[in-house]
Amino acid sequence: MNDLDILMVIAFICIVWSITSLMILSGKVSKSGTRVHFFLITLLFFRYISVYEEMTKKKTGKRGPLVYHFVIPLWIALILVIVWILLSLAG
Repeated sequence: MNDLDILMVIAFICIVWSITSLMILSGKVSKSGTRVHFFLITLLFFRYISVYEEMTKKKTGKRGPLVYHFVIPLWIALILVIVWILLSLAG
């Protein structure tokens, strides 16, 4: 296993982390009374995130932590994939 494979494994772990946090976030939105379509979650995830943000801002006054657990791993995965592409093209 070389360095490029390690980058892709870390990117995959980040994507799994993000999907898991989206499922937890959707569960919390569902418990609040908003109907969640789990089969359409990939199309409606922006809506569920905004509902979760509004819900947590009403309770605590700030954005909920699951938003960051969804967004930050996706950015990390994107950066790792770009680095992987650049390194594979260079060598």
